[in-house]
Amino acid sequence: MIGVRYFRDREFPEIEIKTCTNSVHASKKHAHEELSIGLVEKGTSVYEYEGRMFEVGPSHLVVIPPEIIHQCSPQSYDHWQFKMLYIRPSWLKIAFGIQTLNYIPTSKMLDAKSIKQTKNLFRILLSNLPLIQKESCLIRDLPGLVNFGHLRDQECFNHYNIEAFRLSQEYLHENFLERITLDNLATITGLSKYYLIRLFNKLCGVSPHGYLTMLRVNYAKRVLLKNKSITDVAAELGFYDQSHFSNTFKQYVGITPDYYRKLK
Repeated sequence: MIGVRYFRDREFPEIEIKTCTNSVHASKKHAHEELSIGLVEKGTSVYEYEGRMFEVGPSHLVVIPPEIIHQCSPQSYDHWQFKMLYIRPSWLKIAFGIQTLNYIPTSKMLDAKSIKQTKNLFRILLSNLPLIQKESCLIRDLPGLVNFGHLRDQECFNHYNIEAFRLSQEYLHENFLERITLDNLATITGLSKYYLIRLFNKLCGVSPHGYLTMLRVNYAKRVLLKNKSITDVAAELGFYDQSHFSNTFKQYVGITPDYYRKLK
């Protein structure tokens, strides 16, 4: 679709996404309050900030720190397409558990793997997927896209952190039918969202969202064998539609819910 569009998520108000296709997205030099991450998909442009100029084209990633005055001047608006993600600094500080983040401006060409990862991140953030999945993916992928300067690499899995992990596990087992967010887990453990995800990946090999989904799929297997309808199970587990539930179920079980239920 030609033009400029903005996307917001009521459950995730700390981010905003802009898409631009063959259109003037901003004609004046300007700055954003948010951290801005842009992926050029088509065309070329001159990107200017703080008196420096760079040429960017397809597969270029541009990272613009908050309050940095900048301007993009495409060579042709008839052949120009990009996506931009805006993230509030307040969310970043809470998510990564750091009071001062040193954003470093970036303009770089992504390799094929990074392009795929970045496009997938935009796809997830623009989808109807649960907030915990969106936040988990954003926190997981951001350090690979954005140079925060010194991002503390906490690898101290001490007794307190092991207990925090077990407390999180307990909470997930007792509440997996409820709407659970990373904020819930961060509150009960006292850990940052970033460290919580690292802790889960280190100790059990999956993110908190992956662990939660596993619990929900195992529950689905039990109730499907008791003749509960697939539609009701999907709704009870918080999937936004039956297709989403079926695809997720198959990823974990290897077959569709309908086929699994018929096996009995």
